[in-house]
Amino acid sequence: MQFIAVDWGSSRFRAWRIEADGQIRDTRESAQGLKSVTDGGFEAVLTGACGSWLEDSPESPVLMSGMIGARGGWIEAPYCPCPADMQAVGAAAVKLTVAGRPAAILPGATCTDTLGHADVMRGEEVQIFGAAATLGLRDAVICIPGTHAKWAALEGGRLTGFQTHVTGELFALLRGQSLVGALAEGDAEDPQAFLAGVDHGRATPAAHAVFAARADTLNGRLAPTSASAFLSGVLIGNELAARPQTGGEVLLLATGILAERYGLALDHLGVATRLVEAKAATRAGQIMAARSLWPERLPARP
Repeated sequence: MQFIAVDWGSSRFRAWRIEADGQIRDTRESAQGLKSVTDGGFEAVLTGACGSWLEDSPESPVLMSGMIGARGGWIEAPYCPCPADMQAVGAAAVKLTVAGRPAAILPGATCTDTLGHADVMRGEEVQIFGAAATLGLRDAVICIPGTHAKWAALEGGRLTGFQTHVTGELFALLRGQSLVGALAEGDAEDPQAFLAGVDHGRATPAAHAVFAARADTLNGRLAPTSASAFLSGVLIGNELAARPQTGGEVLLLATGILAERYGLALDHLGVATRLVEAKAATRAGQIMAARSLWPERLPARP
């Protein structure tokens, strides 16, 4: 038995045809994220992308995770409260029928901070459980950089809580649409300027710290070609100052420039990291979820 796993975000659609033993048989990827789907045509997008799979395997269930379960997605899936393990996340999934076979949309997760404010994630919980299972861990601190970066704690195999930092979104706004980033020239990598920014961001409130990207450039202390790297460092440093503190390693679910920047910043702080490929973590988590949802169709490996 196979199943179809879909990671459906705001801007990207990714699908995998996965064997019961976890092997990937085929893949699909496109720019048909939620933002591009009109008039609720989600099933049409899915069948258009995966039609041949659906025809070849008429009984294969479909598992979907990510923003597809958000408000404005296919069906809003209420968040699963923390603490939660993958069994609890699977049990909270929204069930539906797609092209005559069972399907489910995973719910994401929510937690509450010490002041009673909510935090939420959709899709990252799948990556967190998948990464930990791949490495054989039941306790871990996980960082997922991005537009809305996540710091999560896994204890005894359960997601106990997390923090969202809008670091990537702030960088995009400040770099491209503000006076703070207006003097920056290009986005070249400058490790020295970046780490100077990390130190400044860790020690100074963000609303003040970011202005140094402009003021230091005006005063000749920072080259315009280094201002972008410095600003990135300030925001990441501010995030790291507020992260859950741990004496152990951090699992870093990232690729490309974000993996390099967060790895450099954490190494600068003396924090050990282990890099985990985010797409692989997503697939591993989806396999766990599918087995919890349809154990009779997708038995766990011995």
